[in-house]
Amino acid sequence: MRESEWERKKAKRRNLLWLESSWEGKSTSTHEENQKEEVLAVFRELVRESRSQGRVHEYVPWQPLW
Repeated sequence: MRESEWERKKAKRRNLLWLESSWEGKSTSTHEENQKEEVLAVFRELVRESRSQGRVHEYVPWQPLW
C-alpha cells in the first residue's frame, strides 16, 4: 500500500470516529432532554392538581385523619 492510500484510510477512519462520537453526544443529550421533559411534566401535573383542589386540609399530628 502506498503512503497516500494509507494516509487517506487513516483520515477516513479518523473522520468516521469523529462522526460516531458526535452522534453519541447528540443522542445522549436528546435522551437527557427527554428525561428532563418527563420530570417537568410530573411537576406540572402536581402544580395543576394543587391549584385545582378547593379545600386545604390542615395536618394536626395528634389527631388521626380517619
